[in-house]
Amino acid sequence: MKNNPPLFLNTIPLNAVADSYFLVFDEDKLLVNKNVSGFRFVRFSDISTALNGVKTGTLHFIGNENGFNYYCFRAQIAFKIETPGFEFCDLRSLINFFDAAEFRLASIASQVLYWDESTKFCGECGAKTKYLETERAKICKKCSRSFYPVVTPAIIVAVMNEGKILLAHNKKFAGGVYSLIAGFVDPGESLEECVRREVMEETGVTVAGVKYLKSQPWPFPSSLMVGFSAQYLGGEIKPDGVEIAHAAWFGREDLPPLPRPGSLSRNIIDVLMSE
Repeated sequence: MKNNPPLFLNTIPLNAVADSYFLVFDEDKLLVNKNVSGFRFVRFSDISTALNGVKTGTLHFIGNENGFNYYCFRAQIAFKIETPGFEFCDLRSLINFFDAAEFRLASIASQVLYWDESTKFCGECGAKTKYLETERAKICKKCSRSFYPVVTPAIIVAVMNEGKILLAHNKKFAGGVYSLIAGFVDPGESLEECVRREVMEETGVTVAGVKYLKSQPWPFPSSLMVGFSAQYLGGEIKPDGVEIAHAAWFGREDLPPLPRPGSLSRNIIDVLMSE
């Protein structure tokens, strides 16, 4: 990261210029500038006055895009900004308002802050950790164990059967929303094995022809969603009753309520059901 600021800062950098961007989080909500062109990250000049006297905790440098530096922090006390048009929004609700680069930066910020908060102490000996200056990592002051940001892989799969798609309603979904089968990868398991296992466990269906489609960072709190398609092989749909309340085959003319635009699941459904 030559010529870039330090990864970890205790105070606002003295050379922060008006065009530096600050991703300020209040719990899981991100401060954005809401205007006629949509939702945008806030610049240092937008919040410089509001930052006076505010305890920011550790300030993380997360990257440089087109000559602009990007920082993130989670305010330790109530952060108030009086300027109209600025508000804290749930990150999930911003997915379809951000472009790919913005969502990537927001994902980095969210996951870095989650990592920072969950690694204050060593998980092995319980001692405090400290930041490494050379990379985004922490080290235990006592046993020297290292802690890097952890990304948890999860699969999401579109199972197809003669032009219809297998969609399921998870008990946690609100508003009768149906989505693709998804789940976390188990230790020692390949992504393809995870696809087959999750589909079988949640719906009782077997699949073949598993093919990679695309992936998406999913900072809720620190996942990487890896998307696949697969072909129905056999079996009757039998929801597990634990996570999945109902599952069925749907054609393009009778699709149920779907996940919000911007999510990988919605993107895959839209593409496959428009072919």
